Amino acid sequence: MRAGKHTVDIENEYIHISGATPYVRFEGTETGGADKGIKEDAGSLKIYDFSAASDVMDLEAHASRHAKGGADELTPSDIGAVENSGGVPEALADTEANRPAAGVTGRIFIATDTHKIYRDTGTAWDVIGGSGVVSTTFVVGASDCKDQSRADYKPDGTADQEEINAAIGALP
Repeated sequence: MRAGKHTVDIENEYIHISGATPYVRFEGTETGGADKGIKEDAGSLKIYDFSAASDVMDLEAHASRHAKGGADELTPSDIGAVENSGGVPEALADTEANRPAAGVTGRIFIATDTHKIYRDTGTAWDVIGGSGVVSTTFVVGASDCKDQSRADYKPDGTADQEEINAAIGALP
């Protein structure tokens, strides 16, 4: 499509505008609506006010103000983010059953169901932390239970408190 001095190609993912001074203009239709757009000027992208025929902001210069070391540097805490200052390529959280296969060295995984924290070594996941809650279950079978093979402690019907106390003593 040709529009005056500009050529506009509309593709599936983008609009390409070429010409001497290409721009995208947004005209407001309501009272006081904006007549602004994005304009390329001498190799720099600018927000432009067409009604005032003036630049509003040089986008690239403005972005550099917020970059690390810029005059108005944004820190992760300014935007509610966590700063990666130690080489962690990715942090994930999901149930342990949905933990991906190992293969990205340094990646962190937090199991939301077991509360374990894992680190990907590149070939396996190492547990490096967790909630500190340890849960242990022992089955104490009665002396006359039908399936003693499933019991961790098997009283024999005489002085059963010894087996029960042994189970309690084995708890962490």
